[in-house]
Amino acid sequence: MIAIFDNSRFRMALLAIAAILAVSAPLYASAYLERVLIFVFFNIALATAWNVIGGVAGYPSFGHGAFFGLGAYTAAILIVRVGVGLPLAIIGGGLVAGAFALLFSPLLRQRGFYFALSTLAAQFAIETVIRTWSFTRGMKPSDQGWNLPEMGSLHYFYWLSLGLLSLCILSVFLLLRSRVGIALLAIHKDEVVAASVGIPCTRYKTIALTFSAVWPGIMGAAYAPFLVFISTDNVFGISITLNMILITIFGGIGTLAGPIVGGLVLSLIDRIVWANFLEYHALISGLIIIAVISFRPAGLVSWFKKS
Repeated sequence: MIAIFDNSRFRMALLAIAAILAVSAPLYASAYLERVLIFVFFNIALATAWNVIGGVAGYPSFGHGAFFGLGAYTAAILIVRVGVGLPLAIIGGGLVAGAFALLFSPLLRQRGFYFALSTLAAQFAIETVIRTWSFTRGMKPSDQGWNLPEMGSLHYFYWLSLGLLSLCILSVFLLLRSRVGIALLAIHKDEVVAASVGIPCTRYKTIALTFSAVWPGIMGAAYAPFLVFISTDNVFGISITLNMILITIFGGIGTLAGPIVGGLVLSLIDRIVWANFLEYHALISGLIIIAVISFRPAGLVSWFKKS
């Protein structure tokens, strides 16, 4: 079986089938399933972006939820206060998130737990500013969030999220095949050796951090009008970052397919457990995740590779 999965033609066939199913889903899926798929697309895109800095470069960020929240709030402010359209708001969300990533770049001098905790603290700091600053709280002094106008049907947001996910995966694929991707792998393996052979580690780490922040900003900007109402509670929650990390590790950290497989399988498990074992949802899901990570530390994709 493993030899079959290693066959490039078989993988291309699976990819083609998955693409056809995803594109045609609105033709047969219920509104509930379509909404679920939209959330799945968002989760996979966020995990794919996080994987660049956390998996490929080896700098596990625990503050990436800040970029998602910044993108959502940027879109809300641009749409409600300025009156721009959704495409410009999405671009603005990505640019603001990328700009804030540069503020995170001094943290790249740290590694491991120190970097993870520093990025988490940075997220809490940004969230506090967003929650307390009157300009970002809403249009009225008493507001604690943003009500956005309806900007499209459910089908529209399905195609939008699927399109953004496709662009995210394509951009990460191209990045990994570029000089930057090769440098990041070298940095992850041994940063001291990489620096000794002339690789500008600081520059490439900053590129990785900025790149992995832009996409959460873009997805957050698209998420805000889909959700209609946003606040710091639903776009800055620590669970957003933890989902990025969990999906990536579950699927296969450091691989392009890992976040995709992890996002799809975890979503399927979640739906099945919710439907059949509601009272034991957290227990069963937790045990499955622990089992996979314990017996397959390299993630689900390692089952499809030759030993």
